[in-house]
Amino acid sequence: MHRLILLVRELRHVQLFKNSVRFLVVFLMVVGAWVATRELDIPPEYSVNDKIIHATVFFGFALLVDLSTSRKPFWFWKGVPLLVYGACIEIMQYYTPERSFSLLDWLADFSGILLYFVLKRIFVWIDQKRSSIS
Repeated sequence: MHRLILLVRELRHVQLFKNSVRFLVVFLMVVGAWVATRELDIPPEYSVNDKIIHATVFFGFALLVDLSTSRKPFWFWKGVPLLVYGACIEIMQYYTPERSFSLLDWLADFSGILLYFVLKRIFVWIDQKRSSIS
């Protein structure tokens, strides 16, 4: 795990890597906005899965945005912009006839970002503990 953390820290300083990840994030966000405004036939019994999908997607966005920049603090430079993006998607859906605004979807987005943040902090803490023992 220590090697992985060091690799990520090194990759953040490689301009081609950072630019590639940033391009990927923007591309995925544009595709996400497009999909969010399309009509989807999701049966009501799958609404819980929809929240899991939201959390998973925003976990992935948080990971990619975190890989693309080392700016700190996380919540100001990465978390809040992702939450604003999620809110914008929900607002777009409010104005889309086939879709609807859902505060629960936005909370699922938040939970995905929060889960990434917490797991990252745990992994870094474990790595620091192991490094201090060695």
